[in-house]
Amino acid sequence: MSERRPGMRYAETAFPAGAVSAGGKASGVIGPNAALQLAAAMTALQGGTDTDRLFDAAGLSCWLSAPPGDMVPVCDVERLYAVLYRDWPKIGGAVCADAGRRTADYVIANRIPAVVRSLLRMLPVDLSAPLLARAVVRNAWTFAGEGALRVLPGRPMKFLLQGQALAIAGCPWHRAVFRQLFRVLVSPRATVAHARYAGPDGPGDVLIVRW
Repeated sequence: MSERRPGMRYAETAFPAGAVSAGGKASGVIGPNAALQLAAAMTALQGGTDTDRLFDAAGLSCWLSAPPGDMVPVCDVERLYAVLYRDWPKIGGAVCADAGRRTADYVIANRIPAVVRSLLRMLPVDLSAPLLARAVVRNAWTFAGEGALRVLPGRPMKFLLQGQALAIAGCPWHRAVFRQLFRVLVSPRATVAHARYAGPDGPGDVLIVRW
């Protein structure tokens, strides 16, 4: 059972993907893997032709021929995901989740030093989980664009996203990113649930991590 604190309200949910979540839309920029790993996931599940169609419909075909290496506009990435759910509604959630998993794998391989990966895997879960949580918050731009990301107090571990990019109902992309990070580096039993958040600091989304 999730802990409740005065002034904070959130309830675990299993939302269908495709609608805007409580956190609303974010402006600014986000790491390019939000789009590049979507291309890889779409190709794996549907083939290259559908990937070309997806990016062309979003006006982002250039990202396939010349993948961006720097931060990209959130509005472009959100348009890409909107087209995915509009034109491929039956597989949108699966593609989105696979893109999140691939993004986490990229972060693990390229953003976390090998010695840190080894340390996290060796430590007891009660030590490795908080360490990973701090690293995630320090690299929030990868997951939340210019939105806010912080850890809420108490158990189970909870991350609060506010004003984040890719604010799809149920946060399937974010859930997949966090689930893969914690499964690979903390516990293979890690799960991530989603909850809507309403507090004095405004609406948002809570990712609840258990292991």
